[in-house]
Amino acid sequence: MSDYSHIDGARDIVRAECFSKIKEHLKAVVFDLDGTLTDSVGQIIACTHHTFDFYKIRQPEDKAIMSTIGKELSEALCILLPDEYKHLKVQFTKDYREIFSAHKEYQIDKVFPGVEELVKKLREHNIKIGYASGRSETGIKRTLDATFLGDYCDAICAGSEVPSKPEPMMMYKVCSRLNVSEKDTLGVGDSGLDIKMYQNASSMSLGVQTGVWSGEALLTLNPDMLLKSIGDLTSYL
Repeated sequence: MSDYSHIDGARDIVRAECFSKIKEHLKAVVFDLDGTLTDSVGQIIACTHHTFDFYKIRQPEDKAIMSTIGKELSEALCILLPDEYKHLKVQFTKDYREIFSAHKEYQIDKVFPGVEELVKKLREHNIKIGYASGRSETGIKRTLDATFLGDYCDAICAGSEVPSKPEPMMMYKVCSRLNVSEKDTLGVGDSGLDIKMYQNASSMSLGVQTGVWSGEALLTLNPDMLLKSIGDLTSYL
């Protein structure tokens, strides 16, 4: 049986004593999207179940789906597919995208409370803003165009461009596009994949507890900061 203990546990842990030191040389913040800025984990789970149902393949557990969020889509789906169906990865991914596109309920962009106030304050402090997501470039831009997030975007990097998290290449690329050093950048995410990527890139890291991983699990990775939700960061700026 798979271990999904990283999904369970307390989600109200705060670790912020290091922020005054972080703030001294903070030049950019790079955000993950799903589960970090947008409340979209449920939609991903629903669309995944829809696609498995379309193929009449044994359904994965919700926690199994959650554990793959953040990876590039085809890689995530391949992990979920039973061994005898993994050869269908390319077509399965294509059908997932078509199902997603055909069902508007999977595309509703629900940005977490407090995000708009946060990105406005980052702008006031001349801190650059980037987005690094396992989504495709099309998927990232869809959310940026549909919400205010697109008004606060200096650079993006998509999972379709680089190896999946936790490999650091996504962070290297988005920091290059922002023209900032990784060491002067705070990466924000809701999963171990995010935190490990930021650490692998020698960036600062902030875990939030609104998505895949619980606060207890994130704490084991020793991020520089841990907050209940991303909107809480505003009060520290």
